[in-house]
Amino acid sequence: MSDEIATTNTGLATTPDYGDVEGSGFENQTRDDLSTPYLGLLQTNSPHCGEVEDGGLEGAKPGMFVNSATEELYDGREDGIVVVPATTEHLYVEYKPRDEGGGFVGIHAVASEVVRNAKASAAAFNKLKSPEGNDLVEAFYVYAVICEDGEPLGGIVIPFTSTKIKTYKKWNTRVGTLLVPRADGRRARPPMFAHQVRITSLKQENQHGKFFIYDLAPAKGTLVESLLEPDDPCFVAAQDLMTSVMAGETKAKQPASQEGGGGTSEGNVPF
Repeated sequence: MSDEIATTNTGLATTPDYGDVEGSGFENQTRDDLSTPYLGLLQTNSPHCGEVEDGGLEGAKPGMFVNSATEELYDGREDGIVVVPATTEHLYVEYKPRDEGGGFVGIHAVASEVVRNAKASAAAFNKLKSPEGNDLVEAFYVYAVICEDGEPLGGIVIPFTSTKIKTYKKWNTRVGTLLVPRADGRRARPPMFAHQVRITSLKQENQHGKFFIYDLAPAKGTLVESLLEPDDPCFVAAQDLMTSVMAGETKAKQPASQEGGGGTSEGNVPF
């Protein structure tokens, strides 16, 4: 998997044999020709949940997931979706304040000078600000592969911000401390891309109102029962995605709110 996270949404029961022209026409494309597919979690105020004539999606409801690149909807409340995480990224996203029109400005590494200076100058519990006065929002991105019936369907980025960060850290701690016995009697930690994870949506409520967050659980009973074999297609696809991200070939380009990921009701969080 190279350049950008791939998506699959053909809607075809079988794939025709295109012969010598298979894959033709994309020779001049790079990552600049593609959108980053984010797993958006729809809220009551998400544009996707509005009337179709006003730009909403047919059948979209709060608590559902949407692929921001393909606008494919997934049920979030019942079965959810199964993904295999590949790797993670911790960063800060810069936005213009909403009272100044809002809008994405840029992405900063945790160790960047912008973030370091913002943390050093911020008072307790205050928002982090860039030198230009823009908001810096902490985010954890999970690069993952969506799987269905044991087959990989394509890569996606799952953003964890604000109230979703607690869920991310809880799950990360759970899988990061799992040790399983090896043939030689020692115990080892499985790679991240050995885990099948079922993601559903969970309704929450705070002073800002009701909203949904991600809920993560083993796809098949327990963590150990959900582990994949190294030759499983979903394991291989997620490992390839991890390699591509680590090599800098695959990178999330913009936050989900800038690419159709939907709105939120979690205070002033941009997505």
